[in-house]
Amino acid sequence: MADWKQELENIFLSDSQASRAERENARFVRFLREVATPALEEIAEEMRRLGRVASVRAAPASTILTIYRDGNVEEICYSVTRQYVNDGILPRANARVVRMNARTTNHDEPFRPDGVKYTIDDVTKEDVIRSFLTFYRMTKGQ
Repeated sequence: MADWKQELENIFLSDSQASRAERENARFVRFLREVATPALEEIAEEMRRLGRVASVRAAPASTILTIYRDGNVEEICYSVTRQYVNDGILPRANARVVRMNARTTNHDEPFRPDGVKYTIDDVTKEDVIRSFLTFYRMTKGQ
């Protein structure tokens, strides 16, 4: 009869794991809404002021900023997405960069250097903007 106790414990464990996953997903959605999307909207506004076409698309799993020059030539598509790690979800920067020679490169990087432990709460709007600038420099060959 001891098997039923183990089964009951497994039910409780799976319940708490689902709750943890739900909490982590909610934190990531909040991060996108409060940090990443406002940062990308600020960048888009400035890029428009500088004569580029810029659009921001927010979704539950990511926020995407696309910049065009000359109205229809993509320069960069930059997004903030989620990365699942052992102890939660971390935001991650992704970029498709079209260089001046028309060569396209894809990049996928954390918001902190490899090996530096951080949480979703450590990533700020300034980090997102700094990350975008790093990739945008590549469009100019810098």
